[in-house]
Amino acid sequence: MNVFFSAGEASGDAYAAALCHRLRDRLPGASFLGIGASRSEAAGIRLVANSARWGAMGIVEAVRVSPRVQGGFRRTLRELSRETPGLFVPIDFGFLNIRLARHAHRLGWRVVYFVPPGSWRRTKQGADLPQITDAIVTPFSWSADMLNDRGATARWFGHPIRELAGNAPRAEVPGRIAVLPGSRTHEAYRNLVPVAEAVRLINEAADSSPGSPVIREVEIAAAPGLAIEALQRAWQQLCPRVPAELTVGDVYGVLRRARAAVVCSGTATLEAAVCGCPMVVIYRASWLMELEFKIRRPKFDYISLPNILLQRGLLPELIQHDASPERIALHLSELLREGSDDRLAQLAGFEDLDRVLGPSDALDRAADWMVEIATATRSHGPNS
Repeated sequence: MNVFFSAGEASGDAYAAALCHRLRDRLPGASFLGIGASRSEAAGIRLVANSARWGAMGIVEAVRVSPRVQGGFRRTLRELSRETPGLFVPIDFGFLNIRLARHAHRLGWRVVYFVPPGSWRRTKQGADLPQITDAIVTPFSWSADMLNDRGATARWFGHPIRELAGNAPRAEVPGRIAVLPGSRTHEAYRNLVPVAEAVRLINEAADSSPGSPVIREVEIAAAPGLAIEALQRAWQQLCPRVPAELTVGDVYGVLRRARAAVVCSGTATLEAAVCGCPMVVIYRASWLMELEFKIRRPKFDYISLPNILLQRGLLPELIQHDASPERIALHLSELLREGSDDRLAQLAGFEDLDRVLGPSDALDRAADWMVEIATATRSHGPNS
């Protein structure tokens, strides 16, 4: 039995690794291969293409990474055609995975889409997914309802981040903040600059106003593939008075140890909320992305997943020029204060979000369902 994962970004890489561990126990003798990065490889997935540098925000960045993505796409098509069809599991990353799913389906692979693109939307879901999938595992209840109404076979087991995060209690270190600057090196450095200055401003305010919050330690959750040493040097230059520890591969531990966090918009905002860590959400883009934004003028109410899912502005969102050191410091200092209105509001909001995210065994239940589908494939043939 061949199981082929296709994960184009960091969050998908983590999901693929977690699913691989579970399916290996349930499908003895299965071979695991696909597209992924360091986590997938560590889980025993043979990489056909490494997607560590495929992530992009906006058209400009997508054009830059396109040659790498297209090369991986072509290698994957050859591998899907060469291998005996089994179970194909695309994970998010619709830019690539919709085309791969369509091709795999035609070849006789059973396609189970895990976290379909745009599943957080409450107004629409992928119109072509019912035709190119055998089953869909979606992290949101309304997504399953809409996809089933369109003729798909979709199930909601809860959000996988809840299971990945586990149930470890918070272990706050006084005076420590977490920084999650993003999964791409250029993005991480661009976001670190105003955060370092905000830390300096908060501590300067504390020097002149006894009783104000003080930041004594910073722990940076670095995504696999980031230029760790370069980021460490950058922080030392930007904020030499406050030590920063860079931690790779333990984002949930970083968040549980922090009093509050500054988080780059993306999946990390949901991870912080699940860990009960109050946060300021920021995103600083290049001037080319800013120009693209001004031309396209996309319409959105919120950029962070907790705000999108709760449909209200629970978290402060500071985008581009609004993500100034002064504004970051203003919001972060409030979150550090014991009993502040902002801190209490976020903690209460995280309880509301917990109900939206559902059960905490989504990965185990998804793996069980995938085994049913894989077994049916072996028993009845690829077109049953």
